Amino acid sequence: MSQSKAARGGVSQITVPVQGSSFVSFNWGSFAGDFPMPTDQTAIQNAQFSLKLGMVPIGFFGMEAIIQSSEVVIPKLRAVMSDAAVVIKQAYAQALYSNNTANPQAWDSLPMAYDDGTNVPSYGGLTRTPGSFWSGQLINNTGAAAVTRVGMAQLLTRIQAGAGGEAPDYVTMNPANWAELMSDFQSLEMFMTRPNSIYNKDDVVNTGFRAIRVLDTPIFPDPFCPLGTAFAINSRYTGMYMSEYAPMTFSGFESQIAVGQISDIGVLISAADLVCAKPSSGAQIAGITGAAWPNVPGTLPAVI
Repeated sequence: MSQSKAARGGVSQITVPVQGSSFVSFNWGSFAGDFPMPTDQTAIQNAQFSLKLGMVPIGFFGMEAIIQSSEVVIPKLRAVMSDAAVVIKQAYAQALYSNNTANPQAWDSLPMAYDDGTNVPSYGGLTRTPGSFWSGQLINNTGAAAVTRVGMAQLLTRIQAGAGGEAPDYVTMNPANWAELMSDFQSLEMFMTRPNSIYNKDDVVNTGFRAIRVLDTPIFPDPFCPLGTAFAINSRYTGMYMSEYAPMTFSGFESQIAVGQISDIGVLISAADLVCAKPSSGAQIAGITGAAWPNVPGTLPAVI
């Protein structure tokens, strides 16, 4: 969100010109140097996206206001306002990894961007088919390849080749799958005992990694990423757009006396969308097997 670009109002607030073919063509020449006359070729199409409106309504009721007027008790309103920001970020984090094709009001997510037409037949208003220029990289039935060093290196090389030679900036995957990948690194981890050259007797010796690097690509755990799935992302082409007027805005409290209730209601509003200008630049890696712990449903992770 901190790296998002500004988007203004209007119909299809985000328009990305996409070049799917060449404007000119190459020809071999004869001894006479003749060539076919050039023609005007349509090579650009506009991918269009709309900002998606996310809202958290916040109520402040009459008796609650009277009780908290002096803040003698715990100021609940402060806690509610802080929680509203957490709730909207949690909703965005979940939407980021969900196929929202059936809900056009939600974000155009990573599974939508990095699909080859199998599950998401159109993206940004442009139709896609497997192998087309607007097709993303969807790698199904990955198995245990993504949780081994060699397997992940092969996947990243495949993604780089499918992106025309550009490697992804980073990979996100579920913590249970990520921990399984880390165990493949730690099985070969060694400590060289050379006192006074690397560590002293009072120094803490660390084991494990915050981010795993394969082919110089960092791989991060994300608790919102579904189990068995990973996403390779190129931030040069994938990023967020946020409204200039409602990036994360509070409407202010408005009285509800007109509807017969002593209360006030405010709304936390954010208009944004995730856009990928080159779906082939990244990949969705699905069907990963091998996890450090079972997929036990739990509470949503906190987003501060």
